[in-house]
Amino acid sequence: MSNVSNIPKTMKALRLHEFGSDYRLDHDVPVPLDLGDYDVLIAIKSAGFCHTELLIRDGLARPKPKQLPLIPSHEPAGIIVAMGKKVSDEYKIGDRVGAINFYNACANCPDCLNDNNIYCENYDGTGVSIDGAFAEYQKADSRWLVPLPDELSFQDAAPLMCAGLTAFSAIEKCALKKGQVIGIIGLGALGHLAVQFAKCMGLKVVAIDNRQEALDVVQKLKHTPDLIIDSSKINEENAIEQIKTLQSSTKDVYTGVDATIIMTEPVKAYTYALTITRKHGTMIAVGIPREPVPINVINIIMRDITIKGSLLGDIECAQRMVKFVVDHEIQGEIKCYTLEEAADNLIKDFNRPDMKGKLVVNVSA
Repeated sequence: MSNVSNIPKTMKALRLHEFGSDYRLDHDVPVPLDLGDYDVLIAIKSAGFCHTELLIRDGLARPKPKQLPLIPSHEPAGIIVAMGKKVSDEYKIGDRVGAINFYNACANCPDCLNDNNIYCENYDGTGVSIDGAFAEYQKADSRWLVPLPDELSFQDAAPLMCAGLTAFSAIEKCALKKGQVIGIIGLGALGHLAVQFAKCMGLKVVAIDNRQEALDVVQKLKHTPDLIIDSSKINEENAIEQIKTLQSSTKDVYTGVDATIIMTEPVKAYTYALTITRKHGTMIAVGIPREPVPINVINIIMRDITIKGSLLGDIECAQRMVKFVVDHEIQGEIKCYTLEEAADNLIKDFNRPDMKGKLVVNVSA
């Protein structure tokens, strides 16, 4: 392991001490210096707040086996300051990196053995079952590191490690060709990035939400959608009529979007998506509702709708995404906090009905 003598023994960190409570800023948290062979220690510069953090905070997705207190956030960006013995030579002290939230995948389960280890059921998740990135330092698995180019700031990079990668991977799973139509339902942290990704991939983009703040955000993007629909005012049937304006008038074109991605949690978003997805189309589930989603199976059978789930992308997908963001100058809508500000305001602001974009904690300058 590289020399850690110049690294402090304690640090500041936001921690969850009790389910349902706000985060607490602690000043004497031990720095995780117990690095394994493949571990790196990252001096965190910025870290994102994700919907998963809220599920854990509310006790709906309890961390196992880690017990409270827990340091949240699985969207880190920072600088490598220490390394384990077996970390790849492609990394060195001082490198700018982000990290996906997987830690120590088992390498023995069917998914790991089939090169699909993002679905490993035995890994630890940073900010979920082990401490995450709302701290001055975070231990990360070097096999899930994403190099960050100098053109990408830490506060812009952090949201890409989950929100961006989830959105990018979901669009790739749709397997659409340039010129086809994709619907993005939910224009929050993931959705407003997905709109830009899809547009830059050459797709026609329909952006859908029922919140004016979210609709306003996508209207101001550098890469704006082709059609914006306020689902609080426009029902599914009228939405389909508007979608027709993006499609050719030839007889072999099916009515509706070629694929729909649901990036929000309300159940109504799923029923809306199913209705506007064309015959033989694809519906991708990303947002996690807190209650079961009623699905009209007859509708699926008679219209041959394919429903898929999408988690994250793998490390190669993450690297493609980061390059894509830089090449196309994609910019997320973010609101930044210091650690001190986040302790009082982060969860409160996330729950505000007018919340927009992504919330990011700038841990250090």
